[in-house]
Amino acid sequence: MPNFLNQEDASGLDRIDTLTPFVSVIIPVFNDFLQLLVCLQSLKKQSYHKNLYEIIVVNNNSTDEFDASVIEFEGVNLYVEEIPGSYAARNKGISVAKGSVIAFIDSDCRAQNQWIESGIAALQENSADLVGGQVSFSFSAQKTSAELYDSLTNMQIKRDIEKRKVSKTANLFVRRKVFDAIGLFPLLKSGGDVAWTKRATDAGYLLVYSRKAEVFHPTRKLPELLKKQYRVGSGQTSVWVSEGQSIKQIFLGSLFNLWPPTADKFLSNVGSDREEEAKARLSSILIVIWLCNFANTLGRLTTILELVIQKK
Repeated sequence: MPNFLNQEDASGLDRIDTLTPFVSVIIPVFNDFLQLLVCLQSLKKQSYHKNLYEIIVVNNNSTDEFDASVIEFEGVNLYVEEIPGSYAARNKGISVAKGSVIAFIDSDCRAQNQWIESGIAALQENSADLVGGQVSFSFSAQKTSAELYDSLTNMQIKRDIEKRKVSKTANLFVRRKVFDAIGLFPLLKSGGDVAWTKRATDAGYLLVYSRKAEVFHPTRKLPELLKKQYRVGSGQTSVWVSEGQSIKQIFLGSLFNLWPPTADKFLSNVGSDREEEAKARLSSILIVIWLCNFANTLGRLTTILELVIQKK
């Protein structure tokens, strides 16, 4: 792996490889200030040279009190994006970023100390244009069935890259040239990162996975998980309409989404290393899945209704 370690000797940047890119780390935040501080603390401990990356926080018009003066971190730049949506906030960050590589992390994630170093190494060693890094989950003391389901199904970066050639902005490195070529994120409620990375890979840009470029994400309890699934459903409808599907198709597919989940289908998507854990809570997990499907369908139908009203 290339040496991007912090160096505090007198030679400073003279010992840094001249090909080492400057990285802009972008964090959208909405009413999540306390977890943002934890994220920032992890970013200030990076092994990558401190003069070769910047941190851009974009406050997405938070309703909670958000006092920039309490961000006591050197090198953190705070911006505001009043257009609602995390992708609008990320686009704002891209517009002010100085880096030739843009790195994305969510405000509720914590980066391991070699996160930037490992992401850049994966770009360079694979001659890649995008890198999706590992998202590992941290559990509460209770480790509820909802949390377990969240960890087994969401943020499966390696699987998404290998099977679908898409990734998520909870942990993503992108060469700026890709944004210059294909544009910014679509302003969707959810799924804008999947739609955008699919556009990039369809255009021939290489997306690879990195296990070493790891961040840690807290698992969601049931209320947070249902909110997420509602948002995902809203975003799915917008993406499918943009791809040419009719509202009638989406509506009928959404009704099938309400059918009770089956154990076989769920377990087929669970890795063998966690299959026994999933089986031990199978009944309660299936209830969680059904509730999530209802929330997802409600999100889809809400967006369908909005689109129908707009056409009138």
